[in-house]
Amino acid sequence: REKREHVISILKIPLGNGACYFDLIDSLPTRKTGGMACRTRCKDRSSFETMLGWYACSKFTEGQCDFIDSNQWNDGMCDFDPRVFQGFVWAE
Repeated sequence: REKREHVISILKIPLGNGACYFDLIDSLPTRKTGGMACRTRCKDRSSFETMLGWYACSKFTEGQCDFIDSNQWNDGMCDFDPRVFQGFVWAE
């Protein structure tokens, strides 16, 4: 089975007066999303930070959680640590 690349994008939508929305766009279709990509909108920075933390933790396997629980962060191991993921931030 071919492994598909999993990409997320973070879109900041300025509203004026310093306010903005943040959209997290997940390209990986799931059964939960009806086989489609998913876009989640957060209406302030606090809700975005909470959602991003939940999103990242929801992607860990049981083995990855065991690794995280057993190992402190080490910058030298960032290529192998499951806590590292890549997202693209789009802004004008």
